[in-house]
Amino acid sequence: MNHSKPSNSGTDGKHPGTENIENKPFTAAVSSHQRTYTKVVGRKFHEDGSVRYFPGNTIICPVDPSSAVYAQLLRLADGFQKLSCSRSFTLLPPSSYHMTVIQGVCDEDRKTELWTRFLPLDAPLEETDRLFREKWETVRIPDGFNMKFHYLHAEGVALTVNLQPLTEDDAHELKMFRDDVSVKLGLRFPNHDDYHFHISIGYRIMDLTGEEEEELLRFKEQTERELGEHFGVYASVPPKLVFFKDMFKFADATVT
Repeated sequence: MNHSKPSNSGTDGKHPGTENIENKPFTAAVSSHQRTYTKVVGRKFHEDGSVRYFPGNTIICPVDPSSAVYAQLLRLADGFQKLSCSRSFTLLPPSSYHMTVIQGVCDEDRKTELWTRFLPLDAPLEETDRLFREKWETVRIPDGFNMKFHYLHAEGVALTVNLQPLTEDDAHELKMFRDDVSVKLGLRFPNHDDYHFHISIGYRIMDLTGEEEEELLRFKEQTERELGEHFGVYASVPPKLVFFKDMFKFADATVT
């Protein structure tokens, strides 16, 4: 299942050295009836690992393709896709790499705690997009945030590079911004006060065998040593309000 084809909403352009990350066909090691699909199937992805229509909006800091952190993420993804266990994952296109700063809403998640308090739960997603564009104009946008590597999360459905603020000042700046956006956009998720910042690399489509779990654990331990030594500081670009149809592309608020 090693990396699905990009959807129609994905980018057609390639980044140097990323061709193998973005276009791998479905090659599951065992037939699907012998394995269990994870909860992202039927939500963000199809059973064959291809990306599924899953629209929403969110606030992110895209990873600058010219940055050293972006290059390290490419190396991580390239190394991961050489593993046997990677065949049960779909890797995201590098063009979508980002750190979520505060979550927006998803069309499928119509619960009070996951929706803006300014609109009813049955409001069209396009109405939340319009409202958020208006409210975003009242938000003070910081220049960016300084983050450092924390750990590689590989145990759940998402493979993520988890981050934490570099200093207490950075932590305070993040908190102030998130609190401001929460008020202005009417969003207050249950994990607002303990949100884990991360950059998603891919999603697990099928559960792994015992041998694959061991292989993944070895990769996690090796990667954490390497990133702990070489990651440095992720100096993000300013946060942006973006809109998406699936997990492969996030469009700027200026795009209509």
